[in-house]
Amino acid sequence: QQGQASTLFAPDIEEEANSHFQRIYTSELQIESVISMLRGFKASSNQREQEVFACMIHNLFDEYRFFPRYPERELLITGKLFGSLIQHQLVSSITLGIALRYVLEALRKPLRSNMFKFGMCALEQFKQRLVEWPQYCHHILQIAHIRQAHDDLIDYIQRALGARPAPAGAADPAGQAAAAPAGGS
Repeated sequence: QQGQASTLFAPDIEEEANSHFQRIYTSELQIESVISMLRGFKASSNQREQEVFACMIHNLFDEYRFFPRYPERELLITGKLFGSLIQHQLVSSITLGIALRYVLEALRKPLRSNMFKFGMCALEQFKQRLVEWPQYCHHILQIAHIRQAHDDLIDYIQRALGARPAPAGAADPAGQAAAAPAGGS
């Protein structure tokens, strides 16, 4: 919650990060512009911009537990932002693994639920990168309701898996390699 975040970030950093989120949800700031801004902040030599970047990423991930309570419109905006962070490599390492796991958890929710819609919206943003993560693709392919209702996605993933065979012991950024089937399709 905010009390916890304020101990990690100075109040003025928190305030700036929150003002960016407010502009996103009022449609004053488009996701593409946010991604450009965040890319600049992440690469910046300006300490304040780096802190605003870190604060925005932290707050977005910290908010995940509240996503099920979001109205559909805001949740879809969040899904687009979340997936775009993955697509544009603004999260990496442990944070990337957490982001991918959150999307996978959402995809496992009931088909018509808002969380499933969030997961599909996020996945749509970074599906071009799926070829990098064969194990993750296998996790998605195991979700029965996606297999039944999203033939286009299943075809895309199977083509991605065919384009790049999974090497033995392939890295699984979602941290769930044990749950994946052995071998590729």
